[in-house]
Order: sequence, then C-alpha cells, then structure tokens
Amino acid sequence: MKKLLLTLTATLVCTGVFAQGKMVFQVNTTQLIYFTTDKTQLIPADSAKTVAGFSLAGSGAYTGAGGTIAALAGAPTFTAALFGGTSAGSLSLLTTTTIGNFNFEGQLNSVSMTFASLPAGTPAFFQIEIYDTRASSAPAAWTAGDYAGETAIFQATPGAAANPIYQTTAPVSSTLPLGQQALVDYPGAKGLIALYAVVPEPASFALAGLGAAALLIFRRRK
Repeated sequence: MKKLLLTLTATLVCTGVFAQGKMVFQVNTTQLIYFTTDKTQLIPADSAKTVAGFSLAGSGAYTGAGGTIAALAGAPTFTAALFGGTSAGSLSLLTTTTIGNFNFEGQLNSVSMTFASLPAGTPAFFQIEIYDTRASSAPAAWTAGDYAGETAIFQATPGAAANPIYQTTAPVSSTLPLGQQALVDYPGAKGLIALYAVVPEPASFALAGLGAAALLIFRRRK
C-alpha cells in the first residue's frame, strides 16, 4: 500500500512539473525598445542630445559607456518587467531583467522562466513594462516625470519548452505585435516600445476621464 501511495505521489509531482509552462522573456529586432521621436516627450535636458552621431530621439535604448541610456540626464537605470496572468485583469509581476548593451541594442537580457500557475499549452495574458528603476512600474515612473514605456496587453502560450515570448516563427504562439517605428540609428530594425517621460496629452485626458468616472461611480455607490 505504501509503495502504491509513493508511486501515485511521484506521478502527481512529475505531472505537475511537466504541466508548468515555460518561456523566454525577450524581444527581437522588430520589437525594440527606443526613445520616442517626439522631442517634446523627452526630459528637456535630453531633447537635443546626440549619441554616436545620431539623435537620441528615435534611437534604440542600450546600456554601457557611450550608450543612449548613459547619455540621459540624471544617469538613470531601467527595469524591464514582465507581468502576466490567466486573464487581462489579473496580471502580476512575473520577472524582471535589464536592457542590453550596444551589441543587443533595444533588446532585453533574456530570462528563462518556468511558471507555477501558467500551464503549458494554455494561452495566458502578458504585458511588458520598461521603467526608471527608481519607480515600481511604468505609470509610477510617468507620474514622477521619469522615462518609461509599455506594450499593450497581449496573449502568448507557454510551452513545455522555453520558446521566446514573441515566437514569431511557426508555431506562432504570441499576439505581441511587430514594431512600426524605424530607428534612426539601427537601419532595418523596428521599434515597438517607446520610452518617454512626458505623458502625451491624449493619454492625460484619458487618465483624467477615468479618474472622473471612478469618482462618479464611488459617489453613486454612497
């Protein structure tokens, strides 16, 4: 009887391990992190800067001496965070990493992940945020007037093996879109995640509208 129980327990443990989803947190050269081309959305001290002969605005983000991040006022560092969950409304922080150097301009230093709560073969919801490390999220960085950027919420399917979260080759398992912004210093590459410090006016109006709506709902409930 004891042997049977041990066998069943081992089987359940192995099944649980194999059911856990795996992914690699990374972007490719068509989904790069870059500084917005709108100079009015950069910190004023950075708006006219050039790095390696190229305008900082519209350049890819990369670390190291002489890099675009090192050129920023205040010498900030950045956190790249992956949030995920079983629904778009239940995202939580899964892992963090950093932005790559010149050789991996606009890309992330990849992190392999195994999810305890996201099984292999089941689509899940994700969002990538890049933000000044002094903040805890992209919205918090923008509130403080620091640089941040984010993707829209997208779906990706964890696998039994750790495939890239963008997985643009067959079998395509992600809805993370391709970038549309051509970088000024990286011909042929495309930017997806724009970093900016000043929230564009339409977004400000939208935030104000959401705040007003929330207050109205709160008052009605009272």
